[in-house]
Amino acid sequence: MRARPRTRPLVLGLLLRAGGVAHAAPAPDFAKQLPLEVSGWKRPARPQVYDASNLYEYLDGGAELYISFGVRRVLAFFYEKGKDREIKVDVFDMGTSHNAFGIFAHGRERIETEVGQGSEYSAGLLTFWKDRYYVSVLGYPETEESRAVVRALGRAVAALVPRNGPLPPLVGLLPRPHLVPASVRYFRHHVWLNSACFVAPDNLLGIGKGTEAVLARYAPPGGKHVLVLVEYADAKAAASARRTFAARYLGSPAAGVTRVKERFAGIRIVGRRAVVVLDAPSRAVAEQALGAAAGVIQQSK
Repeated sequence: MRARPRTRPLVLGLLLRAGGVAHAAPAPDFAKQLPLEVSGWKRPARPQVYDASNLYEYLDGGAELYISFGVRRVLAFFYEKGKDREIKVDVFDMGTSHNAFGIFAHGRERIETEVGQGSEYSAGLLTFWKDRYYVSVLGYPETEESRAVVRALGRAVAALVPRNGPLPPLVGLLPRPHLVPASVRYFRHHVWLNSACFVAPDNLLGIGKGTEAVLARYAPPGGKHVLVLVEYADAKAAASARRTFAARYLGSPAAGVTRVKERFAGIRIVGRRAVVVLDAPSRAVAEQALGAAAGVIQQSK
């Protein structure tokens, strides 16, 4: 009996470096190169193959996340050993390392570096990313034996990916002091902003086609808060998003930092990027956070 596909990826020693997105690295032939048997766990020669057009058939309720990040192809390998004992290996080709990182970071809870460029293991599920691939290896039910095979299969997949990929440059613009590394999220659809920190049902920041965004939590002595950076196609689009957000969330088109539901929020534009602070405990903390992020962006030019 096959375990039901995980519908939400669990989720640095942060390698905050900029770089390109897509590249022409040859794709590994996972179907030919992954072992057919590991410690008595065997798989069919051919994996199940999915793409954006039919991923809903495989991930009941979870396909939207991958599609929003531009998934290209998914290979599903099922290693079995006896009745009702299965290890599922899903290899998601996300097209770019930026997208693979975004999927991995979406729901992670801690930082681990056991496999690939970042990984997490919990209750039989190993997830990691490397270059343009996001990988999920699930052994259910979890046993000492299956746990060892899950990790071995994860290392086998990672070894077939010839090189690491760059993080989204926007991640490198997050100020370092007091950053909570495991909280960093990267996305290009506003619904994923709300899943990490609810703002509003509507897309007040205009996050969508032609934009990129990162979110991170900070824990300075003055009080915890959330920082969001959004990069738009041009300064005009950034200014338009600022007016909408200020008018509808802060209460006035000209607002900078304002009290919102007993906390403080604010927005500032630096060129074609918006810096947004949410859930700050005081006006001073919000203004300091806006200034620190704006300074990092200006220094990067």
